[in-house]
Amino acid sequence: MRQTDPDDLFSRAAAEEKIGPIRPIVPVSPATPRRAPESVAQLTRRLRLLIEGSFASVWVEGEISNFRAHPSGHFYFTLKDAQAQIPAVMFRGANLRLHFTPADGLKVIVSGSVQLYEPQGKYQIVCETMEPAGIGALQLAFEQLKRTLAAEGLFDAARKKPLPLLPRTIGVITSPSGAAIRDIVQIILRRFPTMHIVLVPVPVQGEGAAQHIAHAIDLCNSLNRAHEHDPARHRLFFDVLIVGRGGGSIEDLWAFNEEPVARAIARSAIPIISAVGHETDFTIADFVADLRAPTPSAAAELVVQPRESFRAHIAECQRRIHAALDRTLQAVQRRFDRAVTHYALREPQRIIMAYSQRLDELRAAVETVLRECLQAAQTRTSAALHVLRSARVLFSRQLAQYEHVAQLQRAALETALGHVLARKRAALLQQLARVEALGPLAVLRRGYTITRLADSGHPVCSAAAVAPGTALRTQFADGCVDSTVTQVSPQPPRQ
Repeated sequence: MRQTDPDDLFSRAAAEEKIGPIRPIVPVSPATPRRAPESVAQLTRRLRLLIEGSFASVWVEGEISNFRAHPSGHFYFTLKDAQAQIPAVMFRGANLRLHFTPADGLKVIVSGSVQLYEPQGKYQIVCETMEPAGIGALQLAFEQLKRTLAAEGLFDAARKKPLPLLPRTIGVITSPSGAAIRDIVQIILRRFPTMHIVLVPVPVQGEGAAQHIAHAIDLCNSLNRAHEHDPARHRLFFDVLIVGRGGGSIEDLWAFNEEPVARAIARSAIPIISAVGHETDFTIADFVADLRAPTPSAAAELVVQPRESFRAHIAECQRRIHAALDRTLQAVQRRFDRAVTHYALREPQRIIMAYSQRLDELRAAVETVLRECLQAAQTRTSAALHVLRSARVLFSRQLAQYEHVAQLQRAALETALGHVLARKRAALLQQLARVEALGPLAVLRRGYTITRLADSGHPVCSAAAVAPGTALRTQFADGCVDSTVTQVSPQPPRQ
């Protein structure tokens, strides 16, 4: 005998309470009277109440496939394993509580209820919560955002800004009641008592903390831009910002893993030191910031050096400057001593006379060379003029001879051309006479005529080409005659 499951009894009782007693379905015999049929909507509604009453709360583990984020904010996907699959939906109100983005292939555990979607007659899981299987939701969200920002280049070392050597104003964005601000202020003032520190109070955990931190970073940058050229309010300039808090769980530090904080750090024109948690804690803010400090106390040590180190460095620079000045003065003194003992200062008159004598010698040598060059040029010019005169006389004689020969050749050419033209003209006239004798006009003058169709002008070569009523035009030697065919008589054959 089958033992009754208490859960089955509870589900059956709940269903009967909603839709009435549940009777087993038995085949209807031909003798049994038939009941009135149900509509599809009525049957679907009964099934929906039965399913939703039996599966009001379920936990399901499966792999996401066919994931689709609707513009309305709802998530539609399928949960599957190796043997089966089931549609699922997660509405916008539940989506807002997710710390990660679902994707195809992700194995998750969802909780919710099984409901029947009546318009399509299909059952589906309406998810209320979703957790990654095998990894925490916060850790998965951390890895997803880290991959996204790394692909955009927000972690690149090339975009990191250097910290100022000696900042005038240090902004600290943290909780005003936490231990982090006390440690930062204590260490900075111990290292540099006159340093100006500005606290920008923000909540560092809880709902909305990330938006407050991002707004504080943007506010500091806007103050810098607003008073960039106002020397009277230079205290509002933030030379560097420390963003952080003390240690805690991953949930406590989560505000520094959210995208608004990472984007605000990336677009900040002010160098930012991230000081979140303990030395083993890493957040997204640490990767985006210009410098990561393992703790808030370490950030205070990194942001400014001790004043004694500046004094020691200044003293060392002064010592090196004095030493360099001493070396320069000694070098100048040695150069001055050598100049004083130089022979040019001991016997200046003798040196001037030697240079004057050397100048006279060079002047005489230049004059001699110039005179020789001028005489050679004059000689070459005279020889060239003589050659040009001789060539001119010879050229004139040859030109006269060439002109005489050209005149004789021109007269002979004109005579020859006259004879050739006369012969060609006579031959042309003979050809024209032959053409005219063979042309149609000559035939017409001998009494012949040409008959054409009046409309097209085509010649009529046969009586069969015309019919009664055809308009003809007959051409004579002295004019044309138009006529109309009235009768066509065939020509008798020749004997």
